[in-house]
Amino acid sequence: MLLGKSKETQIKWLRTGEFMNFKGDTEKQAILRDKIIKKGKKLERSIYFSKILSFLKPKMRVLDIGCGTAHIIQELAIHCKSAIFLGLDISPAMLKIASLNTKEVPNIRLVEGDGLELPFPECTFNIVMTRLAEYSPKEAYRILKKRGIFFQYGLGPEANKEIMEFFPNRIEKENFFIPRNMEQWKEEACKTIKDADFSIISLEDYKEYEYYQGEEEIMDLIEMVPLVKNFDRKMDRKKVKELAEKYRENKIVKITWHYYIVEAIKA
Repeated sequence: MLLGKSKETQIKWLRTGEFMNFKGDTEKQAILRDKIIKKGKKLERSIYFSKILSFLKPKMRVLDIGCGTAHIIQELAIHCKSAIFLGLDISPAMLKIASLNTKEVPNIRLVEGDGLELPFPECTFNIVMTRLAEYSPKEAYRILKKRGIFFQYGLGPEANKEIMEFFPNRIEKENFFIPRNMEQWKEEACKTIKDADFSIISLEDYKEYEYYQGEEEIMDLIEMVPLVKNFDRKMDRKKVKELAEKYRENKIVKITWHYYIVEAIKA
């Protein structure tokens, strides 16, 4: 549903039809994600944000698949007040926080739905984007207008390598990118997008470090994603402490992040 909107408005707004209810991330994960994001660096400085902003034009319709707590579309909507932004997420807990974050931004709507089966008509959006979320490239292609732009922000194969090092047998593989061939990982990252008939404009990857104050913040990260199967803060504290001691620099712990951004177009 469109949060805070009547049934009539839901049907009229963007011709979205009926929406289904799903589950997704838990309330605890949503709170941790919102906390970590707000504590991090300025979004306006990120490469992902800048790329999307460079394509934005007045009155465009933009969909964020797996919008989470809506921090990206919140900032984009402030920069481009005449465009319409729709954030879709499978998690009611994420959308609850997203609705609080965006309540003062009138050109944002929030939808509870599944990225694998998007509840929108064909050729609806000018831009579709997704960041670290499960989605269907074919569905993204279907709902884009001709010459519409698609952005996928994913984790590269070296992301969180410190955590993988200390929990090699318990990593949540679906939340890591483990390519079949390390030398050809970029081709692998683009494959499903190409198979959906998109034309790839570019794939850009970059590495950076995130800094954590100690074990508690690292455990927040592990639980937020999640990164480790059956993680228990009490039982696994010793292992996290060993990780923190190994990668601590000047009283902070350095964790590697590796990202890639795919730009593609519906020809």
